[in-house]
Amino acid sequence: MKEHRGQSAKADEKMSGRALKNHQAKEETMSLNRKAMVLAVGAALAAPGAYAQIKSPAGTDWEFYGKFYPEETHSHGDGATAPSTTGLSTLTGTLGGNAIIPRWEMQISNSYVGFRGSKDVGRGTKGIWQLEQTVPLDEGVVKANSAGFISTFGNRNSFVGLANDGWGTVRMGNMDTPYKEYGNILGFLGVNSGNFVSQSNVLQKVGFGTNSASSFNLRRPNALDFTSPTILGGLQTKVQYSRGNPSDNDTTAVGTSQTISPKRDPRVVSWGVKWEQGPILVAFAQESHRDLFGGSINSPTARQNQNSSGSIADPSVNSVDTANQLAAVYKIGNHSIEADYVIKHYKEDNVIVNGRFQDYKNKAYMLLLESRWSGTWRTAVHYIRSSAGSCTLLNTACTTDGLEGHQIDVGVAYYLDPSVYIFGLYSKLTNGAAARYNSSSQSPNPGEDITQGGIGIAYTF
Repeated sequence: MKEHRGQSAKADEKMSGRALKNHQAKEETMSLNRKAMVLAVGAALAAPGAYAQIKSPAGTDWEFYGKFYPEETHSHGDGATAPSTTGLSTLTGTLGGNAIIPRWEMQISNSYVGFRGSKDVGRGTKGIWQLEQTVPLDEGVVKANSAGFISTFGNRNSFVGLANDGWGTVRMGNMDTPYKEYGNILGFLGVNSGNFVSQSNVLQKVGFGTNSASSFNLRRPNALDFTSPTILGGLQTKVQYSRGNPSDNDTTAVGTSQTISPKRDPRVVSWGVKWEQGPILVAFAQESHRDLFGGSINSPTARQNQNSSGSIADPSVNSVDTANQLAAVYKIGNHSIEADYVIKHYKEDNVIVNGRFQDYKNKAYMLLLESRWSGTWRTAVHYIRSSAGSCTLLNTACTTDGLEGHQIDVGVAYYLDPSVYIFGLYSKLTNGAAARYNSSSQSPNPGEDITQGGIGIAYTF
């Protein structure tokens, strides 16, 4: 019996040794795989302009990418309309002195990092995903927005979906609207997003308030998005539907949830069609906002049916804000020209209190020239103008005198490498006597003009 136990113990020791070796081999393999992944990411990041492409254990091809473009900027304001001024728009806010403090500051614009990937799931279809996030390079701190929300990971275009060359792409997530994608097509030296040279400051908002509820330059949460395949040699369509939600990282407290009293159902429908052939691109887009109250929220308190905090909320009133946009791009040699034309209409129904907001309409346009003089030098200049428009209040006269505005921007970029360049920007935003169009990180008073300049470094990886 003793001999039998001894032989059994020796066998157990041998088996234990083999198991230990197998376990060690597995650990070494896993360690090597992890090291290989780290080395792959490191190698890709070391190569400027290259994506970090990796295959995950689940068989997904994914990549790491991003763009940083911080800049040192200076801004100042002048020409604010004096408090004693008369004959201004009925929608004019409180008059005061120049509110833009002359100062230097570092701004990150919309510097970001992202991850995305895809996997073939059969029948010509791929599963796709993307996760993208703004990076606070300046201070390393994420600040709460005006509604008190703080961005979590995925605050830029982030989604999951299915893509097929035959029937198109379906995505669910937090994404730019088709209206946004089919306008400002050329951008501005690759640094316009979140920057003071952004065309949306004047083109896509109202001039009588600074709240972004009036903006038609949106990235919408809770969005269902469809993009058709390109047909007929260059024709493509996009459509998106999105709803509000109490947990949305929105810029206002209003427009984020469905309620019974007052009856609110915030939602956005956006669609567009694009045709591109050779040097010509033409796009049309339309977007409709339900119960976002872009007109009321930007109006003086006495004119509001709804305000940003919800303390004014007339339960009888609902809003429909609509914009139509036509954009065209023409490329000739090393130069590209773009023209955008926008008609906006902010409308609120069932208003019952005299003097409150009912309707505002205006038109705006943008002209842009981008020139690539050599492999290292590029320039851009654009001009945006918005009309004073027209307005209606319930049983009260409404005027729009002084609500016009225009902006001119000039920029130059010097490329050290296809992925790295230095850029300089200059911007002058001129407000009408009653207007508050804003391109700065501060808040101007009516009639205040804003002058800004900046120099920065952009790195795409």
